[in-house]
Amino acid sequence: MRNLKQTFIITFLLLLTNLCFAQKPSIDSLIVEIDSQVVVQMSIYNYSDLKKDVGEELKRLQKILKVNQDLPKNLPYKITYKPNEKLTIKTEEKAETIIWENGEYKPYQFDNICQVFSDKYYISIEFDDQENLISKNLITKVIQALDDTSARRSRRLKLFKYAFEKDSLIKKEDYRIGTTGELLFLKVGVGVNLIKNDPVIDFTGEIGFGFNKKDVLKNQYYLSYNLLYDFNDNSSADINSLLSLGYRRNFSTNKDKSNWVGLEFGYLISQNGDMFDDDTFRFGVNWEAGNYITISPQLYISSEQTYPAIRIGFGF
Repeated sequence: MRNLKQTFIITFLLLLTNLCFAQKPSIDSLIVEIDSQVVVQMSIYNYSDLKKDVGEELKRLQKILKVNQDLPKNLPYKITYKPNEKLTIKTEEKAETIIWENGEYKPYQFDNICQVFSDKYYISIEFDDQENLISKNLITKVIQALDDTSARRSRRLKLFKYAFEKDSLIKKEDYRIGTTGELLFLKVGVGVNLIKNDPVIDFTGEIGFGFNKKDVLKNQYYLSYNLLYDFNDNSSADINSLLSLGYRRNFSTNKDKSNWVGLEFGYLISQNGDMFDDDTFRFGVNWEAGNYITISPQLYISSEQTYPAIRIGFGF
């Protein structure tokens, strides 16, 4: 009956593997007005080397445009630039300009737009005169704004607004637009252990909470249940179970490349055979060696003995 109950718990967790309740990751946003002639809007996905990448890509964009002779003269147009891939120019119909509506004056609408798509950011540049788009002043002001944004960013998601008049910063504001994302997660996995020089197979289920910092999952707190199968001399398995509390942290700032390291502390709640003593505790350090693969050096401690072990885990 006890083994049946343990199997039911693991089966239940397997059925819930794909259930995960999470907020959609959010990003910081940036608006820069330059001499009332250019408006730059930016969505930031990743701050790593952001200023360097933005500066270099805008320089490449301007270099391409300076030698290009095909920019329309009398029609609005849209430029789409994907760094290291392609740049396209498309003419647009002249849109109706709404100056005043419902008792309010409407913001000025620029004729042209340039969009830059990158893995780390998205930029929209609205302008009338091409000279403002290829001006060195554009890059200088955007980098100056990013300098300030990088220094003032926090765990909370923000919209930053800047306005420049020649060399003077005349407006600097920020608005909170969100909070750190939280999620409930459920995981299952299988592990191969070496305990007392004997191979042991385990099946593991986890439930816990994770916390996003901006768009990167950074911290996880979880409860895990482990079934350990120790095959004895009679070719049958002694089944032991542990209940553990754990914490892991992602030391990467890149949402596409995680680097998880964590600690886990567990206690033997069901003992069979002679592999473990009744009052056994387990302490482990977890490192994610790759997608769905973890390596965990462990230490088992009881009143009778203390011995090391190692686990290689495979998650689903």
